[in-house]
Amino acid sequence: MDLRISTLTLEAFLLVLARTGGFIATAPLFSNRSINTRLRLLISICLAITLFTSMDVPLPEYSTIFGYTVLLVKELLIGLSVGFISSFVMAVIYMAGEFIDREIGFTMATTFDPSVGANVTITAEIYDKMIYLVILITNLHVYILKALVQTFEAVPLGHVNINFGFMFTEVLGLIGQYFSIGFMIAMPVFLSTIILNVVLGVISKSSPQMNMFAIGMQLKVLGGLLMLSIITMYIPSVANYLVEKMNDVVMTVLGGL
Repeated sequence: MDLRISTLTLEAFLLVLARTGGFIATAPLFSNRSINTRLRLLISICLAITLFTSMDVPLPEYSTIFGYTVLLVKELLIGLSVGFISSFVMAVIYMAGEFIDREIGFTMATTFDPSVGANVTITAEIYDKMIYLVILITNLHVYILKALVQTFEAVPLGHVNINFGFMFTEVLGLIGQYFSIGFMIAMPVFLSTIILNVVLGVISKSSPQMNMFAIGMQLKVLGGLLMLSIITMYIPSVANYLVEKMNDVVMTVLGGL
């Protein structure tokens, strides 16, 4: 059996590995710090072999070693960009959780999350873990890998032309969507606290002798926890929406490459 591999085939595989490795290094779920670096490298190699053997990968065209190095850097940037954008969309969970904690008075109650290397609020931590648990249970992580496959369909190897103006415009638009999506996720708790504040305001006007401040703090916590328990059933819908949004944003960005 002939196991010899041509130089051009190996170079094409390295380009696929560069894009795949960049994606795994920054993509949601796979870039978690709890995953060992060696395991991430193994996942990248396995994915690269799978993609390389299942797709018709064009052989690279270059004239010098410097030209091939440029191709490698471009492929790595594509993987890093797509993975980072995907993680940016999924990170909206942290912001939504912080919005909720600010409303119900849990802002000071933070915990260290080793996966992000920073202190996060309790609700943000719970939301993040529940979302990723739903993603793993329902196989939505396959759609995260699908975003990587779509990069090879939209931007073939060696045909990367980065439009920085388009990328800058899309990133600004994504930042605006980032805040709007986070606010929509936290909307039920916002509405419940607004209604509670209105009720407390009416009671304080009708009965000035009552200490509404002391009562209001406790009612906000109880009302917020009650609302959180109610909207927990919609966590799968939120996870599905975020994965679909992630794919839409990735395809939009790839359209400018």
